[in-house]
Amino acid sequence: MSLEALVEEFFSNGKKAAGSKEEKELHAFRIAARRLRYTIEILDPKGAGEWLRRLKILQDHLGKMNDAFVAEQYLRNLPSRSAQARTLPAKLHAEALNHISKFQSTWCRRFGPRTEKAWLT
Repeated sequence: MSLEALVEEFFSNGKKAAGSKEEKELHAFRIAARRLRYTIEILDPKGAGEWLRRLKILQDHLGKMNDAFVAEQYLRNLPSRSAQARTLPAKLHAEALNHISKFQSTWCRRFGPRTEKAWLT
């Protein structure tokens, strides 16, 4: 896949993810962002500093979201939990939603139409 195709895929999936709270869709976008970042790091590690920084910020929010959802599911599936531990899944779910909101805000600020055009040129 060419770099241009990866960038197009990134923006197409990013626009969908930015309007979603669906864990699987956001996780799929996280993987697409990682694929683009690794490709850029290989092809132009010094010249793409700002682009890489922006990608890393997105990945950070989505990675923390994923970690919170995974931990939430793990705790929900434990057979015996203390009264205090029973509140943790809901807290982790809220934390995951907070990271989704941060991702969506970052997407709108840092990856709008002008940025997309700049990446594609």
